[in-house]
Amino acid sequence: MNIKEVEKITGISSQNIRFYEKYELVQPVRNANNGYREYNAEDIRKLKIIKMLRMIDMPVEQIKLILHNEKDLNQSLEDQEYLLKQKLAETKYAIEVCKEIKESSQTLNDINVDEYLESMSKEPSHFFQSWINDYKDVIQHEHERVFTFTPDTEITDRYSFANALYAYAMKKDRELIITKEGMYPEFVMDGVTYTAERNYTRVAGIPVAVIRCTRKYSDEKEYKHGRKKWIRILRVFWPSILWMVFILVTRGSDLFSSKEGIIIIITFLILSVVMSALNYFLYWNRDYTYEDKK
Repeated sequence: MNIKEVEKITGISSQNIRFYEKYELVQPVRNANNGYREYNAEDIRKLKIIKMLRMIDMPVEQIKLILHNEKDLNQSLEDQEYLLKQKLAETKYAIEVCKEIKESSQTLNDINVDEYLESMSKEPSHFFQSWINDYKDVIQHEHERVFTFTPDTEITDRYSFANALYAYAMKKDRELIITKEGMYPEFVMDGVTYTAERNYTRVAGIPVAVIRCTRKYSDEKEYKHGRKKWIRILRVFWPSILWMVFILVTRGSDLFSSKEGIIIIITFLILSVVMSALNYFLYWNRDYTYEDKK
């Protein structure tokens, strides 16, 4: 069976199947004549096992140890059950904190912040540590989904664009194959398909090209709801949010009392949206490690 047939049978995207192959969770044989992957019944079963374990939030690294018989399944399930119970306890505690603050009818000025912070730090597994872990998870995922970099040379045509992508892959020691040339090329890097586009920013008044690469296919880990979704949104808008909070805290009462102030607030909101758009299209997941090697 080819990868498209496996995708239909297992419900796992081709993107994720390649990811699992990259991490040696499943290793299909390749056809000697054309080099294509050929999946058998055992590969299908392994992929279904992977899907089942991922649905209970077991890390890929742990699943790999199980499939390679380096760790006992029952022990791994016990460990995962313990972690899930911890998360459940943290979630229940967060709900209780929300209820307590809400039922006390306290205003923002009335809340004893130090008391709540001290209480939270003593609760199961330090509740806010889970936020830090989720933030790290989102950062890693977003760097795999979108990245930008400044090429070594000017991008004027499809050939210079292709050369810039090959140069990037070479310096990062990654395998890259261009599948569609042009000013909006597509390429496969380490088994992941990306589309690329050229944008421009200005440095000291000089236009500088920035290449933005976006993973073409989504995966099971896309954050469409829950805490990680909001962490992802805040990561895009945090410069604008901080700026707006600063303006409202320092000048809010004065601005809301006049038409001119309302106009200023609306202007700042527009500027915030523009800043966030520039941040997303030009600086989102900027690969500074690549640029440091130049």
